[in-house]
Amino acid sequence: MVEINKKLCVFIHFWEKPYFPKHVEIFIKELTRFFDEVILISNDRPIQSSKNVSHPNVRLVFVRNEGYDLGMFYKALQTIKMEDYSQIACINDSNILFNSLAPVFDWAEKQQLDFWGLIDCYQKPWFSTHEDSYHIQSHFLVFNKKAIDLMPVFFKSIEMEKIFQEKELKNVRQAVINKWEIGLTQFLKKRGLHIGSFIDSKEFSKNNDIKKKTNLSHSHYFRLIKAGYPLIKKKVIFDTKFLKCLLRPKIRWDNMMFEYGNPDWDIVGLVEDFRKLKRNM
Repeated sequence: MVEINKKLCVFIHFWEKPYFPKHVEIFIKELTRFFDEVILISNDRPIQSSKNVSHPNVRLVFVRNEGYDLGMFYKALQTIKMEDYSQIACINDSNILFNSLAPVFDWAEKQQLDFWGLIDCYQKPWFSTHEDSYHIQSHFLVFNKKAIDLMPVFFKSIEMEKIFQEKELKNVRQAVINKWEIGLTQFLKKRGLHIGSFIDSKEFSKNNDIKKKTNLSHSHYFRLIKAGYPLIKKKVIFDTKFLKCLLRPKIRWDNMMFEYGNPDWDIVGLVEDFRKLKRNM
């Protein structure tokens, strides 16, 4: 039997403008270091240029925006044979990558995991149908062979067509959170797969004296970054709900990126791009 050792990353990107922004360029370039193939899947729109994301191992796919990240990931998988891969990642652009993913993948290589991600969470939304709310946050998911083999069963169990047919966006969002964000981890956990995350939120909270159960990547992003977390949520930059975080002294998102960003990357260009986008909002 031929050993399968090919790795694929599906990178999900939504953008209304006719180009690929700086943060996507940086993210894609870094992902090509760890995956044999990258599918950059985005919402269908006219594109003036894709030169900044061009790479021999990167394939562009444009689709109708349905079912949020779940829908795009599902559509990307329809273009491949999943059994040809030993690892498939699902990563989206809701975060900005400002430092190398090497420590993350070095950590993963030392684990015996079937399914893993960057960070886990125990938050339970009011509409959740799950008793156990533990889940790997869906912005960075990695499926190894046992998890890949179960994906067709999972997609069948959540009835993808019903999600695509739903017209009320609030219902779609709740279904995706319940069935995908939380449901996927619970589905794999119940089947005995080994699951873990680079940042264990319970351990991190204990070590940092965080009492309240919370989404760390929202409320304590500055502590995560200091601990080696290489991402920052776009919401931290753009969402006014995060004003109380932004007003805390000496933890501005741009200062954090300058201090902890990769010195070999164009962090200045990355920050300036987001400053410009924020001014134009």
